Amino acid sequence: MKYLDDDAIARLRQIVEVPDLSGTRYRIVEKIGRGGMGAVYKAEDTVLNRMIALKVLDEENDEAHIMAALEHPGIVPVHDAGRLPDGRIFYAMKLIDGAPFNELRAPLADRLRVFQKICEAVAFAHSRGVFHGDLKPENIMVGAFGEALVLDWGVAALARRGSIAGTRGFVAPEQAAGVAMDARSDIFSLGAILREVLTGEPARPALTSICAKAMAAEPQDRYASVLEMTAEIARYLDGEPVQAHRETLLERVERLFARHYMWILLIAAYLVMRTLLLLFLHR
Repeated sequence: MKYLDDDAIARLRQIVEVPDLSGTRYRIVEKIGRGGMGAVYKAEDTVLNRMIALKVLDEENDEAHIMAALEHPGIVPVHDAGRLPDGRIFYAMKLIDGAPFNELRAPLADRLRVFQKICEAVAFAHSRGVFHGDLKPENIMVGAFGEALVLDWGVAALARRGSIAGTRGFVAPEQAAGVAMDARSDIFSLGAILREVLTGEPARPALTSICAKAMAAEPQDRYASVLEMTAEIARYLDGEPVQAHRETLLERVERLFARHYMWILLIAAYLVMRTLLLLFLHR
């Protein structure tokens, strides 16, 4: 008996996994990822002659309907949905030319502004009664022009059926314990994402305090809404004090200097020049 080597087995597995799209307008180009709810492929829309992302679900859920109902610049638009010959659900969506949020290489202020866009998309979903349930950097794509899109709403679909899921390190304690999630569960996950943004950065007590409040063990101790958390980030970026942090006198001086340093430097330069001029006139 002749045994197949590992490469041959891998090729056969890939062939088996490729979905049968016969009867659809799509043609698989390559597999680009896999989540907890299914596989995602880069595919060609043969009618419109464009590339799209096509997700094939492992089990039937309402993910496509949830995403289609959330029309927001920060949520990937769904173009089409259907059923494969083997019975599995698929849906076609915009193919994003970009990288996961955790691979974004940019100054901290720029990454915080992208984080604000993420929060805005999540806040919009919350306003429609939808909670994501699996927010993490890998589920956020940043496009070539700085657009941020929240992906993978499969956990939100499962939560509607009473199932609780999430990713370790980003999932809220009550969600991990099997308690029904709500807006503050997503706020915890956003705090964990912000914590990753700050990894490797010099200590910034105000931002650390925002993380701590968002990731409080008890839901009632977190921000009341995502918009409230976003407002804190806006205060930090604008050089204003954040409500979650009681700053020291030194921190206040440093913040005010950073906010008004141009005026401070101009005034200092004026005073130096005036002093030099007076000294020259009195020689």
